[in-house]
Amino acid sequence: MKKVIVAAVAPLIVNIVAGLLLSAYPLANMLMTSLAILVNALLVGILFQMGAESTHRLSLGMIFLVVGIMEFFSGFFAPARLTDNWWVILFVALTAAQCVLTYLTIHYSKKA
Repeated sequence: MKKVIVAAVAPLIVNIVAGLLLSAYPLANMLMTSLAILVNALLVGILFQMGAESTHRLSLGMIFLVVGIMEFFSGFFAPARLTDNWWVILFVALTAAQCVLTYLTIHYSKKA
């Protein structure tokens, strides 16, 4: 669990510092990419805390890593507004799918 926290806090700090220092990096995009880092770290942390099997943690951790990287880099190009923002819709849909996968993993790990 501590490894997940360290692995998430480091890029989060770099992202926040870059967002505050670079004028070409809008505040809204910095917040979106930071949210992507936090949500993916939280979901991986939940897998560890709730006792998912190690194979499930590994496979979902890799899936969440890829999804998190996609969300992070696409957040750079997202519009800096909430209305008519397809990035937010995609982010919410991917997060919902990740939450369902996390729930199913924990649910079936406890049944076995």
